[in-house]
Amino acid sequence: MKKIGALFAAVACMAMSGPAFASSFTPTGTFSATGSTSMSAPGFPTLACTANFTGTVNADGTATITGATFTGGLLNACGLVKLATPFKIVANSTTSVTIQNLQVTAPVSCGPQNVSASWTNGSPSHFDIPTATVNPGSCTITAHLTVSGVTII
Repeated sequence: MKKIGALFAAVACMAMSGPAFASSFTPTGTFSATGSTSMSAPGFPTLACTANFTGTVNADGTATITGATFTGGLLNACGLVKLATPFKIVANSTTSVTIQNLQVTAPVSCGPQNVSASWTNGSPSHFDIPTATVNPGSCTITAHLTVSGVTII
């Protein structure tokens, strides 16, 4: 009986200590991210765009993207690209993040879907989606963004 009690106590301690090891964005406050993106969808040509994102690092260590604008492309077609905001980004580790419920709303509709991305801490930090397919809608997206003043710990 003592062994079962000790095992239960050990499991309970590990379960309570788990959140201390979670990764989070820092410091809290507003930030911006800029860089190159591309998007393609069935029946549409690939759009190569420059993206500008605004966001906030929240007290819980997540990041919320509150605004997204796109420029460039043939006849500035990237200006037509719209994302549903706000959406959250969660740090999985110091090198991996998950974009929660990414959704393209124009010029086609794709998502919402969670998308994995890589992160590199630095001055500035870098956020990369090498290639991801967002369903429903089968949009293919890439992103290579610079994020100043934000790191993952």
